[in-house]
Amino acid sequence: MIQLIAKTKFSYKSLLPFLFNHTTTRYSSQLSKSNEQTRIFSLFAPTVAEVNFVSSFSHWKSIQMEKDLNTGIFHIPTTLKIPDGEHEYKYFVRKNAKQKYWTSVIDPYVEKYDAKHQHGLITIRNGKKYTDTYEWKYDHIKLPENDQLIIYEIYVADFTENGQFSGILSKLDYLSDLGINAIELMPVQDYMGNEHNWGYSPTHHFALKATYGTKHDLKNLVDECHRRGIRVFLDGVFNHSSLKIIQYYSEKHHPDDPYYWGPEFNYDYYDEKLKSKPAVKYAQDIVRYWIEEFHLDGIRFDAAKQMDNYNILYELDHVGRSSRRNQPFFTQAEHVPEKVDITKANKGPVDACWSSTFHGIVSDVLINQKKFELDSLKYIISAKNLVNYLACHDNERLMYLIGHLGKTFDNDAFQRIRLGTIILMTSVSIPLIWQGDEFGQASQLGTNDPHRKIISMEWSLLKNEQNKNLYNIFKRLIQFRHTILNKEKYNKVNFIYTDINQRILAYTRSNDTDNEDILIITNFSNQIKTDIEIKHILHNGQWIDWLTNDIFTVNNSMLKLDLKPFDVISYSHNTNRLYNLLRRSMNKNDDSLISNVQTSKFIRSLIPISIHQQSSSVEDNEQFDEVKRDAWDSGEEQYFKWASLNRRPMESLVGRKRSAELIISGPRPSRIVNGIWRTGLVG
Repeated sequence: MIQLIAKTKFSYKSLLPFLFNHTTTRYSSQLSKSNEQTRIFSLFAPTVAEVNFVSSFSHWKSIQMEKDLNTGIFHIPTTLKIPDGEHEYKYFVRKNAKQKYWTSVIDPYVEKYDAKHQHGLITIRNGKKYTDTYEWKYDHIKLPENDQLIIYEIYVADFTENGQFSGILSKLDYLSDLGINAIELMPVQDYMGNEHNWGYSPTHHFALKATYGTKHDLKNLVDECHRRGIRVFLDGVFNHSSLKIIQYYSEKHHPDDPYYWGPEFNYDYYDEKLKSKPAVKYAQDIVRYWIEEFHLDGIRFDAAKQMDNYNILYELDHVGRSSRRNQPFFTQAEHVPEKVDITKANKGPVDACWSSTFHGIVSDVLINQKKFELDSLKYIISAKNLVNYLACHDNERLMYLIGHLGKTFDNDAFQRIRLGTIILMTSVSIPLIWQGDEFGQASQLGTNDPHRKIISMEWSLLKNEQNKNLYNIFKRLIQFRHTILNKEKYNKVNFIYTDINQRILAYTRSNDTDNEDILIITNFSNQIKTDIEIKHILHNGQWIDWLTNDIFTVNNSMLKLDLKPFDVISYSHNTNRLYNLLRRSMNKNDDSLISNVQTSKFIRSLIPISIHQQSSSVEDNEQFDEVKRDAWDSGEEQYFKWASLNRRPMESLVGRKRSAELIISGPRPSRIVNGIWRTGLVG
């Protein structure tokens, strides 16, 4: 009777948890061909003798299910009629008739879950399971390739005030403006209720966490991301579950591993009678569902080291790509420490591996003046097929560590973050930004159940000058990476200068056609370094610092300069790139590439003195109008390109007034001059 079942002991030890439900017809190949309604409620449990079905539409009366011995699937009787509406339901199972108690089981394939009453929820219309419809509007937009990615990690609950998908939607323009082209959502699957939790111990692998919003909300978010050219990745947990719902190891794979988060899936188990690996099929169904239903563009595999099974990663990578054929697909694995043979470049199963080493090395070199692991630093800058980050959800933020361990705050702390950011954005592998790092959030994670803490985004920090400046540094470096390093495939690194004692490292970035015309010089010391001579630079002439627009001159393949504490200078030898960057700033109505940076003497030399002296009403000035009119028709852009490629000073060839025409030519020319003038020119 139902009264007996409702009061039964909840136990798993006596029951081999080998349970799958097959209500989701698109993601199962073993469905019975019987009545449509029997397929809506069915449970794969080959080692179980009895299964009872209870539901709200049956008034919670126990209904014995029928077992198909050939498939191991239990079905409800064909005579049972299911009315339209939303219904609660669950299963009760026992291994054999001698067992005195029953075990309560939530449908493993449930897509909606009542956390309070611990029931599955399903909507029936016209005798069939109802699936909401969504009209995808932006599937036709081609999304960025994997080698172009800038990833932004988001925890839905803390990202905005409402903690929902709709909150992220309200910030998409912010992310797009920053230059982000991929967001990675920490687990969005249900994990036993509505509590504040990261979600890395999922319970219901097909159900959304109810507090985040509806399926329609997530689909709309993904669609709007795609409209902006932003890909969306799922953080997937395939190592373990919080409930023993399928065949699993009773103990963890590696007893010596200190990390254990719950029953681990046994992907090696093969059912001889059924000729299948049930755990493998379950994981495949999970991937297929999320990619096909929500049009997601990639997966991060959590705890790949604990999974210790490349075969299942190969399988899931294949399922994901097969489900998203018309767009690029990206798989990444968390393996601590990173393991290069897990990537496809080394015949492994995934595209990239998360690099916890990057976070560790950068933190050490920015905080500990007694430690300078030069070889490790070179490795994190030059290593390929990784995902690098200054911090992620698993680590304390770099800004917090610099203050807490390095006892460094305010301007000095931001200077160190600036250096770390340039290392991140000029390293070879894909950069990932943890939400809030782009403006210097310094909230502590702690060790006491950090996955349950509410650590909200401190959006108000963007009102502070230091935080806003850091945001602009991130933004400009991201654009630098998009337009030069990624677009022109600068995949080579050459370390041209190292001084362990001085804690100085210089390296170049280049592709197969250009000869090292991007140069980065770093000082990891808290001391000023003077008269540093960087030798063996391939190009003589003028080099532009991408962040400050300052000009430095290389003579006889040598650059002599001074470096401030934790200073970093990123040079480009091709001045045409600066010009193109300024033109993009005009086209996008965007001052961030110019504001809050020190405009160089070189830029000033391109603008007539008379324009420098104008007030904010410079657009009304007669001389300015004359220069502007000439610029529209001058065709000088081509000359600028020629002159920059040939390393010829602009002012010596065309004169200061005509040089100004080059800077102000293009859409809204007055704005770029006004922008340069407004930020304050350096004399």
